[in-house]
Amino acid sequence: MAIEYTESAAKHGLTQPEATHVMLNYRWKVEKFGEPRLPGLPAPDLYIGASPSGQMLEVMSYRQEPRDLVIFHVMPLRTKIRNQALDELERRSNQQ
Repeated sequence: MAIEYTESAAKHGLTQPEATHVMLNYRWKVEKFGEPRLPGLPAPDLYIGASPSGQMLEVMSYRQEPRDLVIFHVMPLRTKIRNQALDELERRSNQQ
């Protein structure tokens, strides 16, 4: 599997190892979090977790067929995103 770490992912000064650490050790994961920003792309997955230094991050990625992963958004966790993620996880658990 290849991982593409886009320019937009790096714009906040965070690295691919920090992002992949969060993705492997997340506190919360929301699959198909919202609509894709660009037509034709799949809905992104959101990962929220601590970087190796303990900073809470939000990471968004999507799978590109057949097995590649594109990480396109990495930044310090915003309260707005945390709240949206928790609300969505709760909504989904209530549907089951």
